[in-house]
Amino acid sequence: MTLFNRVLASSLSGRLPLFMLFAAVVMGMLALQFTPREEEPQIVVPMLDIKVNTPNLSGPEVARLVTEPLEKLLQQIPGVEHIYSTTNGGGTVVTLRFHVGENREQAILNTYTKLYANQHNMAQVVASWQIQPIEVDDVPILMLGLYSKNAEQYSDYELTRFAQEVSTQLQKLPDTSEVKVITGRKRQLNVHLDATALAAHQTTPLDVLMAIQASNQLQMVGSRVGDGQVMTLESGDVLRDVQQVSQLTVNVLNAQQVLLKDVAAVTDGPAEPESYQWLAINDQQQSLPLVTISVAKQRGSNAVNVAQQSLALMEELKQRLLPRGIDVKVLRNYGQTADAKVNDLTASLTFAVFTVVIFVGVFLGWRPAIVVGLAVPICYGITLGLDFAFGYTINRVTLFALILSLGLLVDDPITGVENISRFLSARKSNRTADTDREVISAMSEIKTALLMSTLTISVAFLPLAYITGMMGPYMAPMAFNVPVSVIASTLVAFIVTPWLAKKLLHNHPIEVQNQRCGVTIYSRILTPLLSNPRRAKALLWATLVLFVISVSLPIFRAVPLKLLPFDNKNELQVLIDLPEGSSLEQTAQLTRQVQQKVWQLNEVTAVAAYIGKPSSIDFNGMVRGYYRREAPHLADLRVLLLDKTQRAHQSHAVVLRLREMLAPFNHAGVKIKVVEVPPGPPVLSTLVAQVYAKPFVSSQTHRQAADALIARLSLEPHVVEVDSSIAAPTNIARFVVDKGKAALSGIATQDINQSLRVASGGLDAGLVYLAHESEPVTINLRLPYEVRHQQHNLDALQVRGQRDLNKVGNEYGLDSATRPLVALSELGQWQIMQSPQPIIRKDLQNVIYVTAELNGRTPAEVIADIVADEHSPHSTQVNWQQRSFIASGGGDVWQLPDGTYYSFSGEGEWRITVDVFRDMGIAFAFALLAIFAILRLQTASSALSLIIMSAIPLTMIGIMPGFWLLNQFGEREIAGAPEPVLFTATAMIGMIALAGIVVRNSLILVEFINQARAGGVALKQALIQAGEVRMRPVLLTAGTTLLGNLVIILDPVFSGLALAIIFGIIASTIFSLLVVPLVYFLVFRHTEDSRHVINS
Repeated sequence: MTLFNRVLASSLSGRLPLFMLFAAVVMGMLALQFTPREEEPQIVVPMLDIKVNTPNLSGPEVARLVTEPLEKLLQQIPGVEHIYSTTNGGGTVVTLRFHVGENREQAILNTYTKLYANQHNMAQVVASWQIQPIEVDDVPILMLGLYSKNAEQYSDYELTRFAQEVSTQLQKLPDTSEVKVITGRKRQLNVHLDATALAAHQTTPLDVLMAIQASNQLQMVGSRVGDGQVMTLESGDVLRDVQQVSQLTVNVLNAQQVLLKDVAAVTDGPAEPESYQWLAINDQQQSLPLVTISVAKQRGSNAVNVAQQSLALMEELKQRLLPRGIDVKVLRNYGQTADAKVNDLTASLTFAVFTVVIFVGVFLGWRPAIVVGLAVPICYGITLGLDFAFGYTINRVTLFALILSLGLLVDDPITGVENISRFLSARKSNRTADTDREVISAMSEIKTALLMSTLTISVAFLPLAYITGMMGPYMAPMAFNVPVSVIASTLVAFIVTPWLAKKLLHNHPIEVQNQRCGVTIYSRILTPLLSNPRRAKALLWATLVLFVISVSLPIFRAVPLKLLPFDNKNELQVLIDLPEGSSLEQTAQLTRQVQQKVWQLNEVTAVAAYIGKPSSIDFNGMVRGYYRREAPHLADLRVLLLDKTQRAHQSHAVVLRLREMLAPFNHAGVKIKVVEVPPGPPVLSTLVAQVYAKPFVSSQTHRQAADALIARLSLEPHVVEVDSSIAAPTNIARFVVDKGKAALSGIATQDINQSLRVASGGLDAGLVYLAHESEPVTINLRLPYEVRHQQHNLDALQVRGQRDLNKVGNEYGLDSATRPLVALSELGQWQIMQSPQPIIRKDLQNVIYVTAELNGRTPAEVIADIVADEHSPHSTQVNWQQRSFIASGGGDVWQLPDGTYYSFSGEGEWRITVDVFRDMGIAFAFALLAIFAILRLQTASSALSLIIMSAIPLTMIGIMPGFWLLNQFGEREIAGAPEPVLFTATAMIGMIALAGIVVRNSLILVEFINQARAGGVALKQALIQAGEVRMRPVLLTAGTTLLGNLVIILDPVFSGLALAIIFGIIASTIFSLLVVPLVYFLVFRHTEDSRHVINS
C-alpha cells in the first residue's frame, strides 16, 4: 500500500477529518473577528517634502543654486523612485517618492542622514529647511464637521474654539494618530495701527513692534540663598490680557508716555479671515458656518474600531461640551464604509456558498451537496486564519479573492465525491467489496490529476504577487488567498471528503441514470466528428476563426480596454481654481455659484465648502498633492451623495452629469474639475502628458509646446478638464528703495521691509499668555483692512532711521545724527512687474504637465489618436467611433516646436496601464510556461501537454464577444458621454483564473483518456468514455464557478472579473469538451495500432 493509501485509510477510520473541520471553522471565526478591516488594501508609499527657504533669490536663481544640487544629492538615496520639485522666488519644495513597499522609517532616516551629512555643502543662501514625511496613515479615516445652525449665535470663530477642545479629547483615544482641526478664525489680539495717530505721536510701526517684544519678557535670572533655602529669581512679566496690552508704553515724547491705545485699536477677538468654510445640508441652509475635525488611525489598527470609538466619544461630547446651537455632521467615515463593504461581501459570499451547494444538490443529491458544502467553511477558515497570521487585512480584494476561489475550491470535492459515488455504484454488483477499499481506489484514480491541477492553479496566481508599482499591494491578497484556498481544498478532498462520503454515501451512491441523457447527447455529437477527420478539422478551423475574431475585437475598439474601472462611492470632490491673484472673496463668490449647480443633483445630500484651505485629504489627494492647495484663489467642495442603494446612477454617472452642468464655468481662466475616488492606485490625472524641452531651448518655446498639446487635446471628443501646470501670469508691486536717499536718513532697506511687513502682511509681536486656551493667542500688528489696500496709505507710512547709520561731526568728533521720521514715498518708488513662472521639475528635468479627464473613452485610444495625428500628412476628419488601433487618428494634425517632446507614460493612468498589463502579461506567460512544465513532467509528452493547454485560448471566444455583446444593450450614454462596459485589469485577472480552471478540467479529462487506453480501450471509445465520465463534473465545475461569480457582477470594480469568468467558462466548457478530444484524436490516431500509452 502506498503512502497516500495509508494516510487515506487512516483518515477514514480516525478523527483527523472531524478535528480539521472544527479547527478550521473556529480559526476562521476568530480571524474574521480580530483581523483589521479596511475597504482597500493599504499601499505603503513613503513620501517626503523637503521645504527650503531662500530669501532674496528669484525663481531661476533658487533653481540653479539650491534645487538642482539638492535633487542630485537626494537622487543618491536608495529606494527613491521619483524626485519632484516646485521652485518659486524665495524657496523650493522638493518631494521624494520612494518605491512602493519601501520601509518608511528607513526612508526617512536615509533622507535625514544624507541632508545632515552634506549640510556643509548647502548654499549659503539657504536660510532654513524642513523635512515633512507624508504617508497613507496620515489620511484621515473620519471627518467630523462642527456646524452652527445660527451663524449670528456661533460663527466659525466660536466653532474653532469648540473644535480645539473636542480634538484634544479625541486624541486621547487609543489607536488614533493625528487629530487635526481645519480651523476658521482663531482667537487673536488684533492691534490695528492708526497711521494718523502714529504720525502725530512721532511713532513708527517698528517702535510698537519692539516695545511689545521688549516688554513681554519673563526670565529666570538666577537664585538667592537665604535662611538655609535656595530661592529662584525671576525678572519681568508677560502680557496676560487686552488691558495690559492697551496700556503698554510704546514711545516717550516730550517726557510724555505714548500708550499703545493712543496709536492703535486693540481688540480681543477673531483674526481676519484667511479662509472660509461652510456647509449646505438642505435647500434653505446653504451656508452654515463649519469647522472640520479629521481623525487618522495608527498603522495596523482597525479602522472600524477607531471610527466607532471616535463617534461614540463625539456623541458624549455633544451632550457634555457642545451647546444646542452646534451640531455635528459626519463628512467621511472610512470605518463605516469598510465595515459595510466587508459585511456586504461576507453576505454575498454566504449567498454564493448556499447557491453552489443547492446547485450541487440539484444535480448530485443532498448528501453529496453536504459533502461538497462542508469543504467551503474549512477552506475559508484556513485561508482567513493564514491571512491574519501573515498580516493581511480583511478588505474588498481579500473577500473577492475568496469569492473567486469558490468555484475552484469546490471542484476537488466535486470530483472526489463524484468519483467515489461512481465506484460505490459499481460496488452494488459486488456485495463483498469493502467500502473503505472502494473509496481509496476512487481517490487513488484521481489523486495525480487533482495534485497537478492544484499545482497549475497555484502557479497561475502566484505571479500576481510580483506585480510592481502601486497595483502590487492590490493584487497581493489575490495572489495569496486563491492558491491557499485551492491547496486547502485539495487537502479537504483527500482527507475530509472521503470520510464524509463514506459516512453519507456508502448506502446512497449517486444514481448514474440521471446523466444518461447528457451522455447520449455528448456521444452523438462527438462520434461523427471522430469518425470523419475532415469534420474534426473543420470544427477546429472554425474554432480558430472564432478565436481570431474574438481577439481582434479590442484592436478595432469594439471592446474598450482600460486599467482601472470606476467605483461607486458615496462622495465626490469638486476642485475650483480661479486665476492666480484672485481674492478670497471672489473665490468664495464663485464657489457659492458652483455649489448651487451641484445642489441641483437629486443625489446630493450635503456639500462642505473649503476656500483658501484644502479639505482633509484622502489617498488620492495625498498622491496628487491636494494638501498644498492653500491659496486665496483655490477652493474645493466635498459632495456627499445618497447611499448607493438609494441611487439609480452610480457615482461615475453622477460625475458625468455634473461635469456637463459645470462646464459653462470653465472660462476666463477658471478651471473646475470633478474628482471621483479611484478604486485603485491614484494618479495625477487620468490623462497626463509630460512636456520636456531639450537643453538650450527657451522656456517660452517650452510653454508653446505645452500650449500646442493643450490645443490638440481640447479638440479630441469627450476629453474634458484639459489643464496644465503653467501658472496664470500675475503682477507684483515691488517697492524699490532709493538706497542713497535712505542712507542720508540713516534708514536701512531692512527697516523699510519690516515696516511694510507690519503694515500690510501683519506681524505677530508675541503672545498673550492665557491659562485656559488650547492654542496660543498671538498679538498681531497690522493696518486696518480698508487702509492697507490703498497705496497712498502705504506711501504715507513713517520710517525712522537707525541711530548708528548716520553720523555728524562736532568739536569732539562724531556723534549720532538726529533720527527724523521719513515718509515711505520719499525713500523709493513702486514698480509693477510680472511674477515669474514656477519652475517644475521631475527627475532632474524641467517639465510641464498637461492633464485631462476622459468621459467614456479610454486613455489607450485617446493617446493612440493624439500620437497618430502628430505630423500626420492626412487631415481628413474621422469620427472617434470609426477609429481603430490599426487606423488611429482623428485628422486634427498638430506638431510641437523643434527641441521639445512629450510623454504620456509619466504620471497618468497610461503609465500604470502599461506597467500592470506588462507585469500581468509576464505573469501570465510565466504561468503558462510553469503549467506546461508541470504537465510535461507529468505526461512525459509535449504534445499531450499542449493538448491539455489548448483549452486556455478557448476562453477568449467567450470573453471578448461577451463584453462586446454587453455594450450593445443598456444605458450606454449619460449626459452626452459614452458609458461602455470596460475590459479592465480585474477582467484580466479573470482570464488568469480561467487558465487554471480550464486546464484542470482538461488535465483530468486527458488523465481519464489515458487510463482508459491503458486499460485496453480503443482510442475513439476511450475519448467518448472519458468525456462521458467527466462531462458531469466539468459541467458542475462550470456551474459552481458561474454561480459563485454572479454576486460579483453587482460590484463596479470586480464586475469585469466576474464577467470574464462567466463568459469564458461558458465558452471554454463547451469547446473544451469537444476540442480537447478532437485534438487528442488527430495527434494520436496514427499511434492507435501501436497501442502507445502515455503514462501519467
